[in-house]
Amino acid sequence: MKVCSYCGRENDAVLTACRECGTSLRETEVIVAPVQPKPKVVCPSCGARDDYKTGIALRGSFSWLVLLFGGLIAVLFHNASRQRRVQCNACGALFGIRTPLSKLSLLVFWLLIAPTLIVLVFVLLSAWLSR
Repeated sequence: MKVCSYCGRENDAVLTACRECGTSLRETEVIVAPVQPKPKVVCPSCGARDDYKTGIALRGSFSWLVLLFGGLIAVLFHNASRQRRVQCNACGALFGIRTPLSKLSLLVFWLLIAPTLIVLVFVLLSAWLSR
């Protein structure tokens, strides 16, 4: 981008005169905007980027229902997959973010559960179609 030395408007690099005031852009230098890193966390309320603090510290939970239906591994996945609660510094909104452990836990969970669900669907469909 070329910036006009007279009016300050940004113009395309191929232009020789400013679109706003017509000043010659030959003697101005090309300004390259620095590449901004992709934000890791964006507030869903106000859009603030990477501006948060730990909101509510969630404790580990134990659920008898999860233990009964899924066993100890299900309890571990349940605790590891929980989102971390944070609070936006700009607007004060509370929201959840996924930690690397929760992302990994979710991936492993679906890699283990998806084949079971697919087999179950095929068994039910074959039973339904064989009538």
